[in-house]
Amino acid sequence: MGRPLKILYLRTENTAGTLQLFVDAHRKLGNEAHFVTLFPTAEGFPEDISLDLPLLPKSHGFKKAKDLVLNQNDLYKEAEGFPPQWKPPLGRRAFFKLRDQLWKPILARALKKHDLMDFDIYHLEGGHGFLRTSAWPFDELKQVGKHIIANYHGVDMRTRGVFPWIDELVDVNTSSELDLLQKHPNMEYVFLPFEVNDFKPVYKLNDPIKICHATRDRYWKGSDVIIEACRELEKSHGVEFVLIENEPHAVTLQKKSECDIYIDQVANLGGWGYGMNSVEAFSMGLACCTNLLPEYEDFLGDHPFVNVHKDSLYDDLVKLISDKTLIAEKKTAGRAWVEKTHSVEAVMRSIYTIYQKQGWIKELPHELA
Repeated sequence: MGRPLKILYLRTENTAGTLQLFVDAHRKLGNEAHFVTLFPTAEGFPEDISLDLPLLPKSHGFKKAKDLVLNQNDLYKEAEGFPPQWKPPLGRRAFFKLRDQLWKPILARALKKHDLMDFDIYHLEGGHGFLRTSAWPFDELKQVGKHIIANYHGVDMRTRGVFPWIDELVDVNTSSELDLLQKHPNMEYVFLPFEVNDFKPVYKLNDPIKICHATRDRYWKGSDVIIEACRELEKSHGVEFVLIENEPHAVTLQKKSECDIYIDQVANLGGWGYGMNSVEAFSMGLACCTNLLPEYEDFLGDHPFVNVHKDSLYDDLVKLISDKTLIAEKKTAGRAWVEKTHSVEAVMRSIYTIYQKQGWIKELPHELA
């Protein structure tokens, strides 16, 4: 494969824990890799290079003040364009311009200190650069032959939109959200990576059956509908419902691992299908319910999800819990499916295939070939 590659991931904060997976996987293939975040996460995930910049929503007080200032309706409004573009109100744009002026000298010192200008490939998580209103320093990096991939997670494109000055520099956009392929002319699908073997599946059913749902924003997942249906099931069928809301990741994992069935979403507002919560649940041996649009079912092909619907969720769940053989089948099928699609090796094969198509490497590493 020639000389080792130098690969850098950039994200505002490490909210999902996947950055360390990517970095470790690149290193196992003999390459140098790091990730840099603008501020440390409160989720408890590991950090690599955390810049801890000022004027970021890293404290409860800051987030509360931000919520008071911003129009909350804007958080759920679809951005316009193909691709959708970031077009904030003048007041917000002015704030970000001033913040960028404050940040730039701090960032210039950090770039030099950590040799952040010396990588071959830059992965911009969420399509976010170091600054909000400028492509610096990626415009300079592009001029000297560096490569840029932007990976979008969903809401960052749906409601915020791309930053045009970043988008014009990007070689390839990727996403694990199928609907985003229809929102950008240059987008490739890549499954979320997950260390499936870190979890030992439990296939034995609880008595009573335990159903869980995890959420940080009830709007996106249709959580109120899920909660209502599951509370009704508790009364009518004696199941136990576990609501996991705004909990630390470790607590969320522990609570999910003790359940039989996980419900992801029924709204398809925050993306189509499913997310990391389902991937985790499958790895633990849970049966997973979510709402899959016909386009997503066609894309996935043979899959282990129980397709549920907002208007019939209670009846859908009654049908599932009344058939313990079906639950058992979904548990084992889910674990096998997630090993096949979301394992780190499978995802890295997709990423290095992109590198190869772009001409950044001549051939796949032999471990992935």
